Parts: sequence; structure tokens; C-alpha cells
Amino acid sequence: MTRLRGVARYIGVLPMLVAAAVACWGLTTPSLWRDESVSVSAARMPLSQLRLLLGDIDAVHALYYLLLRPFITLSLPVEAAARLPSVLAFAGAALGVTVIGRRLAGPVAGLAGGLIYAVTPIAVRYAQEARSYALVSAVAVLATGLLVRLFDRPARWWLYAAYAASLALLGYLHLYAMLLLPAHAVAAWFAGRRSALIPMAAAGLALVPLALFASGQREAQVFWLKTPDWSDVASFPVDVAGSVPAAIALFALAAWGARRAWPVTLCAVLPVALSFAISQLQPIYHPRYVLFAVPALALLAGIGAASLPRARWLAVPAVTLFAVLTYGTQQAIRLPDSRPDDLRTLAATLEADERPGDAVLFVPQRYRLFVAAYGRPYDRLVDLTHAAGEYQPRTADQLRRELGGIERVWLVSPRIAWKYAEDERLVTLRETFRKGQVRMFGSLHLTLYTRKN
Repeated sequence: MTRLRGVARYIGVLPMLVAAAVACWGLTTPSLWRDESVSVSAARMPLSQLRLLLGDIDAVHALYYLLLRPFITLSLPVEAAARLPSVLAFAGAALGVTVIGRRLAGPVAGLAGGLIYAVTPIAVRYAQEARSYALVSAVAVLATGLLVRLFDRPARWWLYAAYAASLALLGYLHLYAMLLLPAHAVAAWFAGRRSALIPMAAAGLALVPLALFASGQREAQVFWLKTPDWSDVASFPVDVAGSVPAAIALFALAAWGARRAWPVTLCAVLPVALSFAISQLQPIYHPRYVLFAVPALALLAGIGAASLPRARWLAVPAVTLFAVLTYGTQQAIRLPDSRPDDLRTLAATLEADERPGDAVLFVPQRYRLFVAAYGRPYDRLVDLTHAAGEYQPRTADQLRRELGGIERVWLVSPRIAWKYAEDERLVTLRETFRKGQVRMFGSLHLTLYTRKN
């Protein structure tokens, strides 16, 4: 019996190992994209400069940028170093799903849930991203695991303190992840553990300063979000699983497992439902913003696999079938140009074509951060975006004076439509410079302007 328990313990870490292997597969193949470039740039900044950035636009990501700083100094390719925290968090979340599943529904359910999570495409995609979403998911799993322990153990002060700290950490990594809190509150209420509401309230109070400060940056942070409609609801399963067949398999197993684990069902369903509902008044929904609900969904699927008729024989084929159905998506998310922007190819193109004395202009100015992860080509150019020592963009008059001895200017921008057509720096550039070929690298455009004869 002791030997069997030892074997079971070793098998229990299998989802963590599979998750780590899956996340490391092709980790450096896709280029960093603009959001990841901001992460890398922020992690490299002197703290004084980082403080200015956080005060202007990115306060909600402050903790993540600080956590990333030691990783970005590692002697690894920039893609690997920047994405390593997400890889580790993804593996840890897979282990957490396994442990929670074993506690709630037995070892087969835990193992199946952890393995399903390890190959769920949306989770894998953000395990290979230098942003906070994989870490948020891992902390959500930790908080849920602590709540489960509160359900079945006598109250201990350190457990309540750890639970409150995990919720506060969750919110400081991403405020929208606090949509998990109502699910936890409902679960605690109906499980008769109403004392768990106290650490929830304490965590909420701890997040008030960040919420107040971040509210002033909302328009700069998530201005691009749109009100979701029923098509977004319908596409959510495919966003998670990567394809219609994989979505059918995943959500069918989860629906079957939901009968046996109602608290997990709350954690999988309620945050997504609340995100859609709130977004009808104030858009906050995006699939990656509810990524922290996916571990619960995978756990439900694992419980469903373990509760199939003849589960001893069918659980393994069910998990294997889901993995096979996701394989095409797994390949697609590792293509070199699979991210919204191909910053690496953009930098390589610029490095090959730039000449001594060339200049660069970023419109809008934040696009300097968007490309800085591959900064060497830009560092050799005269930066026309900012006045010396200032964070604000140059005025038209300042730019006009600076252009005096320059023959070629590289413009890095999005598609120049009505939103930026009247930018005073762009208007000034066009007075004496002729627009050349526009090359596109995802959503980023690179245009060479040469002086008119």
C-alpha cells in the first residue's frame, strides 16, 4: 500500500511536467508582440523611469513588471527570459488543478483535470506570453485551493491569512481577476463557511488604492475594448479550445463533471458571465481577461472524464482525444508570425535597410515602447519622437527644427487612418518628406519617408 501511494504521488506531478514541456515547446519561435515589448521595456527600465510609466498608464501591471525584472536579466534569448515566469506559472497551475481535483473528486479526476489544463490551447497560448495572465491563473488556482481547504478543515488563522493574501495578490496582478471573488463568496456561503467572507473583505479593502488609481488610467489602458454580443458568447468555447471539435469535447466533459462539483462550476462559469454582463455597461470582456476561469473549466472536464461509465477505461481515451483535437491549434500558436505583431522581423528589416544619419518617428508616441524589446536597430537612429530629456512628444515646431539635416525618416505606426492623419508631427513630416513603401508586420507599419527634391 505504501508503494502504491508513492506511485500515485509521482503520477500526480505528471500534469505539471506535461504543462512545462508543452509550454517550452516552441517557446522562442513566435516573435514578441507589442504588449510583450512593453513588459520587456518596463522590466529593463530604471525604477525612476518605471515610476513615470506606471503613473501615466500602466499602474495595474506594476507588480508583474517588478516580478519580471530578475528574469529579464537571465542569459537567455529575450523571448525565453521574458516568457519564463508564465511557463512556471502555467506548470504550477496544472499541479494546483491536480491537487484540487484529487481532494474534491479523487486521483483520477485530479490527474485528468491537470492534463486537460496542460493542453488547453488558450492556457498554453498565454503560457507563452510575457504578460501576467498565466500568473493570474496560477494565483486563482492557489486561492481556490485554499478556499477548498477552508471548507474541509477546522478554522486556523494562518489559513485565513493565506487565503486573504492570495486574493490580494490576485487583484494586484490583474484587477479584473477579482471577478472570481463572487464565485468564492457564493460557494463559501452555501458551504456554510461564511467566516471565509472575512478574508475576502480584507482582500477587497487592500485593493482599494490600486482600483482608485487605475480608474484614472482606464481610457488609456482598455479604450479598445468593445461591448460583447451573442457572437462573442458563442465564440468563447472555440477561443478556449481552439476548434469546434475540441470545444465540444471539452465543454461536454465539463458539463458532465459539473454535476459532481458545484463550487468548481461557480468558478468556471460565474466570472465569465459577470464579465459579459458588466461589459454591457462598461466593456471589460476579452477572453484573456477571464483566463483565470479556465483551470476550473479544465478541472470540471477532468471530473467529467473520471465519472464516465467505465471511467477506469474511458478517462485516458477522453483526455487523449482532447489532446489530439487540440494539436492543430498547438502548432498554429507556435508559428513565427502567430502573434498580432512580428516585432522581430520588423527589427531585422529595419536593421538591414537603415543608413547612418537616418531618423525614426513613432506615431503615436507609445509605439516606442511597443517595439523596444528588439531595440538595437532603433538605438542607432535619431529619435524624433521626444524632445531631449522629456517624456512628452515634440511639438511641430520642435520637429521642424530637428528635421533640418535629416534625409530619411522611418515612421513606425499603426495604419494611418483618420485617427492619426492629423497628428501634428506627421503633418510636419509630410511637408518636406515624401512617403515611400509601407511594410506591414502584423498591426505595425514601417514606412520610409525621404526628403523631397
